Amino acid sequence: MATQTQPQIRVKSYFATSIPDAINLARRELGANALLLNSRQAPPEARHLGPLEVVFGNDSEPEKVEHVATAPPPPPPATPGIDDLRQNIEKIWNLLRTTVGSPRADGRRRLVEQVLIDAGLTPELAADIDECVTARVNRNPVADIPGPRRLFDPDVVVRETMDEIKKRFPAKPGIGKVTALAGPPGVGKTTTLVKLAMREGLMKGRSVRLVSTDAQRIAASEQLRIYAAILGVPFQSAESMSALAQAVETTPANTLLLIDTPGLSPALFDGPGSELAAFFRNRQDIDVHLVLTASTGRIDLERAADRFAAFRPSATIFTKLDETDSLGAIFCEAIRSGTPVSYFCDGQLIPENIAAATADRITESLVRQLPSLLQSAA
Repeated sequence: MATQTQPQIRVKSYFATSIPDAINLARRELGANALLLNSRQAPPEARHLGPLEVVFGNDSEPEKVEHVATAPPPPPPATPGIDDLRQNIEKIWNLLRTTVGSPRADGRRRLVEQVLIDAGLTPELAADIDECVTARVNRNPVADIPGPRRLFDPDVVVRETMDEIKKRFPAKPGIGKVTALAGPPGVGKTTTLVKLAMREGLMKGRSVRLVSTDAQRIAASEQLRIYAAILGVPFQSAESMSALAQAVETTPANTLLLIDTPGLSPALFDGPGSELAAFFRNRQDIDVHLVLTASTGRIDLERAADRFAAFRPSATIFTKLDETDSLGAIFCEAIRSGTPVSYFCDGQLIPENIAAATADRITESLVRQLPSLLQSAA
């Protein structure tokens, strides 16, 4: 009788109360070289066998296949068994990459997603980021995994999560030579305008001129007039579109012109709001920034941004960051609208409480709870 050896890979699940107990069981049955491939909570139908399901793999003993003596054996290949062995080794590496290397399968299952949902992200966006983080982590060499008790590196997961968030957040600081601020009532447009006059104008040695188009509130322009007097810059009140156009056209080329607009509630959009929006849409030389508050809920941010889309803003400024613990709503709105974020404001001080928007501040807020949870899961 002739025999032919066929290498095989044995994969078996063990149910136990702890991973060390499962390792002992696997080594007794599969041998000392049993390789831990995956661990997870046991499914409900198998909980009576143990709370944990741990999967191991190992080469099995060669299987002997007998051939009838009267039939001549087929000619052996040039490299017998090499192709099968190569395929089996590749299967093991694929298992390692998709199970042991994947933080989703080893105890941090959906942790990134859950942390981001808790931080204010939509479930869909949180799940998408979680999937991308898993793919990022899986690119790390399997050799970097310390052992079966520590199947992922929390520092790697945190770093990859932060990188994924940063690359998605559209930050674009800066304003045009003629810039208008638009937004709902009470978001801090006038104070933000004065901060920009200081930061982007006077502190850089540029001439500044302030214009108010707010004819809706009693003495609304007076606040900006007082600020202009304090700063020592020209001020003009433009109560019509023709007056506003004249103010833009007569501003010297080397002067920063900042335009304040009235706070427009939904009820005002059909009247003065639509006229003002049409004016800005037709003026390519005016850079419109939408001003919204970071403490506003995600749904209300979406509604406000959709209303002011008629102004065709080139960027968004978020104010009152000091009044909220989570910046998830900001992140979601920036991703949803695709509009870059230019500045963050976090207080009333002029000009201290304004800063160029960066992805770092958003990222740090969103992943604040992630390191401790990952350490616990590891």
